[in-house]
Amino acid sequence: MRNNFPNSFVHIRLESVTRNILKIKEKTGGKKILAVVKCDAYRHGAVEVSKHIEETVDWLAVATVDEGIELRMKGVKKPILVFGIPTYDNAAAYITHNLTATISHVTHFSVLMDGTGYHLNFDTGMGRLGFSPAQREEVRALAVMNQRLVCKGIYSHYATADDPGSDFAATQHDRFKEILASFSEIPLVHMSNTGAATNYPGFDHFDMVRTGLGMLGYNSGETRHGWLEHALTWKSTAGQVRAIQKGDVVSYSSTWKCPKDGFLATIPVGYGDGVPRSLSNKLKVLIGEKLYPQAGNVTMDYFMVYLGKEKIPTGTEVTLLGDKAWNAYDWAEAAGTNVHEVFTNITPRVDKRYSND
Repeated sequence: MRNNFPNSFVHIRLESVTRNILKIKEKTGGKKILAVVKCDAYRHGAVEVSKHIEETVDWLAVATVDEGIELRMKGVKKPILVFGIPTYDNAAAYITHNLTATISHVTHFSVLMDGTGYHLNFDTGMGRLGFSPAQREEVRALAVMNQRLVCKGIYSHYATADDPGSDFAATQHDRFKEILASFSEIPLVHMSNTGAATNYPGFDHFDMVRTGLGMLGYNSGETRHGWLEHALTWKSTAGQVRAIQKGDVVSYSSTWKCPKDGFLATIPVGYGDGVPRSLSNKLKVLIGEKLYPQAGNVTMDYFMVYLGKEKIPTGTEVTLLGDKAWNAYDWAEAAGTNVHEVFTNITPRVDKRYSND
């Protein structure tokens, strides 16, 4: 959807993405990099981000075949791994668009068409998709039998590596190494995401490291890495500013009552744009050099900000997220969610603007 008159926009600094990738690569001893650009690169723009970083990374990854097709149709050439489940309906698309499949179940060997490249996915403790460690010999036999397909890699996924000190992460690491004993001929092995790669330097990070949130400037867990640059800033303007009196209530359910006479700004952004309703009466936004509290329940198209005694002109810039305002960690903590959801909640109503600085 093209926005002719957007009420807000996100500014995405593409060079920050590149620098984050290079820092992750440096911290992992020069490992290959797989950039995860699923869900529109966590709403940072999969096509724009992928094209900018294509020469910096070795692989790209998406969640669905459609996401992979979009990148190919926009001219992206790098290898693309699809994490999702192959089906008879989408099997031909892997060949047509040169996409690499994930095989995570025995039935997938028969679903895919001749010549399709694939990575094996083993579940070492995530409990989502993948073969169990006990199936390793069965899977090896199936891979050998299905020479009509091309095995290009093998991977697993940590469940608890977003922060340091997880015994279960170490357990998964050991399980995967045991699995690999049956697959020594596979040319590409990967398991570590940004969290594992940076929080567990003693682990074997194999041939390649995956980064999604990390390249955008954030760690998945509570650990905040100061050496990562936040790539996205979300801004809007004050749509209306009006006087408000002590005792006046604001928004649905009247959850906020004005403490003193002052001014209220209405910002033309709401949960229809991606501001979680759970941030109601918690969020603070930046106007000028000062943080101001959001007031009342966030509505679909608007939220309100209490300015106290300060009256600002209509049209004044308001920073919702990033820069010197709250960052996505702060949003996630206040909303009781994670940074992934904060970003992927941002809807197409929000314009995207890019720079290379």
